[in-house]
Amino acid sequence: MMLVGLLWMALLVALPIYFVYWLAIRSQSDGSTEDNALAVLQERYARGEIDDEEFDRRRARLTPDDGRY
Repeated sequence: MMLVGLLWMALLVALPIYFVYWLAIRSQSDGSTEDNALAVLQERYARGEIDDEEFDRRRARLTPDDGRY
């Protein structure tokens, strides 16, 4: 019976810690994928690997508003 009580206490301590950790990881990843993709696209454009039309088309797909950044 005492072991069950210790397990419950450990669970009550571990769950909030895990929840805070999960929220911190999730908040760091929001939007970073799109930012990285746009940065790579800008680098490829600057190096001359893609032309104006290709850059504009891909940028419009990456930015959900009207393609402006």
